[in-house]
Amino acid sequence: MQRFPHYRQHEQMDCGPTCLRMIAAYYGKRYSLERLREQCHISRLGVSMLGISEAAEKIGMRSMGVEISFKQLKEDAPLPCIVHWNQEHFVVVYRCTEKQVWVADPATSKLKYTAEEFCRCWTSNRKEGQDTGIALLLEPSPEFYKEEDDETDNGFQGMGFMLSYIKPYKQLVGQLFLGLLLGSLIQLILPFLTQSIVDFGINNQNLNYVYLVLLAQLTLSISNAGVGFIRGWILLHLGTRINISLISAEEHEEARRAFLNQQRGMEQMMSNLSSARIQEASLRQDCWTH
Repeated sequence: MQRFPHYRQHEQMDCGPTCLRMIAAYYGKRYSLERLREQCHISRLGVSMLGISEAAEKIGMRSMGVEISFKQLKEDAPLPCIVHWNQEHFVVVYRCTEKQVWVADPATSKLKYTAEEFCRCWTSNRKEGQDTGIALLLEPSPEFYKEEDDETDNGFQGMGFMLSYIKPYKQLVGQLFLGLLLGSLIQLILPFLTQSIVDFGINNQNLNYVYLVLLAQLTLSISNAGVGFIRGWILLHLGTRINISLISAEEHEEARRAFLNQQRGMEQMMSNLSSARIQEASLRQDCWTH
């Protein structure tokens, strides 16, 4: 069985596009979360099943939102598919049997549930004597494989990401390559000096030449050791600087995400509070009228 890919959502509202990203990766396409997030039209209250469906069709997938029973999910639904989870979240079902269901949850990891546990979190209605839940069925169309994904772009972005951290230390990088070149040149010269001792010094019985070449070899060996030491120090210094920059950037990104999550939570709370006040005002008006 093909191994199902898993991605973690970056923010609280990213579960829908992250589920779509996992399914696209399962069929061989790599899309960035930013691209799918934009196509899902996430609002301050999150993403809807309709938004995920529209985003799926934009990348060449056929989609259909359905309300089905567990039996229909197990026997008829094409997997993987996206299901509405606990009435507030989206997860991917990628394998289903009579007794067990395998779920890829973007908020946590890949999990395995019993059929009873799964139905408790998924079903929200009852039709014709059977519990039913909401699912978004997805299948790739021929256009899906014609669409360009972000795999190449991600590679260039990753290279540009690293170069942006190396660029401030380009002088150190230049010195590092210069040291590497000098070390290679010294290693290349030493065998020729050894050969010249035999060819010109020993064969011609020229001790002065032998002493001169030995002195040159000693000087080059010491120089090579010095160049290696300096190159190692530059590499350590450069690595430390880049690691510090990466850690600082990661801490900044985590702080930004925490702020955005808090802001969205506050906006949702204010929206709910505003709706409650409107309903309260409407009830008071009705009571006053009556």
